[in-house]
Amino acid sequence: MSPAASTPVAVLFDIMKRHGGVSNRELATMILSGRPLADGHSPQSRVEDRTWLSRFVVHAPVASLGDHLFCDYTAGALRLAARLSSARRSSRGRSDVMAAVFGKEGRAMDRALEAAGQDATVYRNLMERIRQEESLSETERAEAALVLMITAACTADVGRAATETQGFAFSMFGSGLMTPPPAADALAPRQEAFDAATAPWLGLLRLEGSLVVGEPHWVAPSEEGTQIGALALGEGAVSKVGPDVSGLHARLWCDNAGRWWVEGLGSRNGTVLVSGLTGEEMTVEPPAAERRKWQAAPVEVAPGDQLRLGESTTFVLIEGLPG
Repeated sequence: MSPAASTPVAVLFDIMKRHGGVSNRELATMILSGRPLADGHSPQSRVEDRTWLSRFVVHAPVASLGDHLFCDYTAGALRLAARLSSARRSSRGRSDVMAAVFGKEGRAMDRALEAAGQDATVYRNLMERIRQEESLSETERAEAALVLMITAACTADVGRAATETQGFAFSMFGSGLMTPPPAADALAPRQEAFDAATAPWLGLLRLEGSLVVGEPHWVAPSEEGTQIGALALGEGAVSKVGPDVSGLHARLWCDNAGRWWVEGLGSRNGTVLVSGLTGEEMTVEPPAAERRKWQAAPVEVAPGDQLRLGESTTFVLIEGLPG
């Protein structure tokens, strides 16, 4: 079975075998239930039957699995953690497994959970919090990660796995897994030179009332910029506008420091900027009838702001890359 087609349980068994040296039989002994099923035999009593183990556990359809097959998930995780740290194994075995779980090999679990209809983003976010939790020792992080992985694998239920893991953290460590602080480099002022080749573009999303209409119109980060207007024809021009927008209404561009600006082009009905942070309105260019003594000047804009052209056309600005 290819990694892309693996079930969550199959990914669990594969990672533990390849990176932890734990055989399928050993892992099954740790996580399967000792309670008898309807036929009088417990799942744990069948670990020597490779065919049964493969068919009904490791490669079984997600829908056929259930709590009746497994022991308490936290208990199974702690057994596995002890196995990886036992005298028979060096601490390197646990380190190898954790590197795989936290690293790119662990992404196979994300894919398997998504194939089972789960939101793997929540799983990966919690796994990352465990990795970054400074209040926990390496052993404690490994235990929490294994509780999350085993519960997610055996239940194919990310919500349940997250609840189980947070409950384990509270009961064992006295607190839940906290949101990590921002990285030091995220707090430091950005000193790198602006590179238009890799910088995000600015997207204009048309709004009608509170609804988004159509796809974003992407503007490349350049000093040439683009024109907005009913008759704008240049490359990248934005011409899908309402009837009271002038032929050449406004110009939008990016300077060599990576800042975006808008300026009026002598429109009849004017342009207003609405701050995405405060909701404050700023006049970019007033209507022609109110333009006496008006000193035209570019106005800086940012993702989240809105541009209102005349009364008919509003764009919300977003940041990203064209598809």
